[in-house]
Amino acid sequence: MYNHIVVPLDGSHNSKLALSEALKLVKQFNAELTIVNVADDKRLIYTVTGTGIANTGGYYKELNDRATAILAEGQKMADDAGVTAKTEILHGSPKQVIAVEYPESHDVDLIVMGKSGTDAIDRLLVGSTTAAVVRNALTNVLVIAEPTNG
Repeated sequence: MYNHIVVPLDGSHNSKLALSEALKLVKQFNAELTIVNVADDKRLIYTVTGTGIANTGGYYKELNDRATAILAEGQKMADDAGVTAKTEILHGSPKQVIAVEYPESHDVDLIVMGKSGTDAIDRLLVGSTTAAVVRNALTNVLVIAEPTNG
């Protein structure tokens, strides 16, 4: 039923819950798993120099370092579950990259993501990434909520 499942990780508890659920689905459907982190380039501060545009403040390196750490944790979860996974750092607006760009270019047939992520300010100002992905995705989206104790 599913051949290529993608899980966007942002380091949040909910994204890890989503990966846990995706690992079960990957085993059930013998699907390919890709774990991604989207480095939100729109927040980078650039200055124009005589030779072009240059990143200031090392923010780009920090984004990549954080993405690398998050993906390493996701890779460990997959390894511990006995699942082969590929990891990728993507760049751009997470809402656009997860919903449209990555699925379109990588034959994704399911996105599994947490109900909410780490960026409360962005969620308040422009809405959650999960809600935007659900609205705009080119493929099926499975949203994983925190289990209730009831």
